[in-house]
Amino acid sequence: MEWLYSTRGFVMLAPDLTPNMGLFWYFFTEMFEHFRIFFLCVFQLNAVFYVIPLAIKLRDHPMFHLHLLVGLTAVFKSYPTFGDAALFLSLLPVWGHCFKYMRNLFLVVCMWLYSIVLAPVLWHLWIYYGSANANFFYAVTLAYATAQIFLLTDLLYAFLRREFHLRHGPAPKEGQGMPILMNLK
Repeated sequence: MEWLYSTRGFVMLAPDLTPNMGLFWYFFTEMFEHFRIFFLCVFQLNAVFYVIPLAIKLRDHPMFHLHLLVGLTAVFKSYPTFGDAALFLSLLPVWGHCFKYMRNLFLVVCMWLYSIVLAPVLWHLWIYYGSANANFFYAVTLAYATAQIFLLTDLLYAFLRREFHLRHGPAPKEGQGMPILMNLK
């Protein structure tokens, strides 16, 4: 039974508050201890909350659904690593046909570069030199998580827009409005 706590329980209960690229550690160091169980449940449910709506929307595309869940796991894991995001990113070329529909790719790349460059710098300044504090490092982890979320939502938008264009054509034809407005006439 000890192995269960050491593997799954450790990730679910997040007892170690060592700073990492995740969102859990800073939040739990700054809050009152009697709220810990509530917010732990809220954070862990956040990772599960998206499964059912995405499964309903993407019921005809299980591989894309799985890819989005890998990305969500990389964002909402209590102790994430760059390897979690690397798995998601390495599967991104499978959906290369959706790239032309993406809108925020430049912003995501800039935020990731910002995070990857500044995370080790601010960690070193905070831990070794003592000239920075946890707020600076947490700002980088927020930018990193925000970039991952932007990429996930942009990929989902591009996929759904491509599906819409395949089904209805790239643009409405002349004189043809939105289908819901046509029913009002």
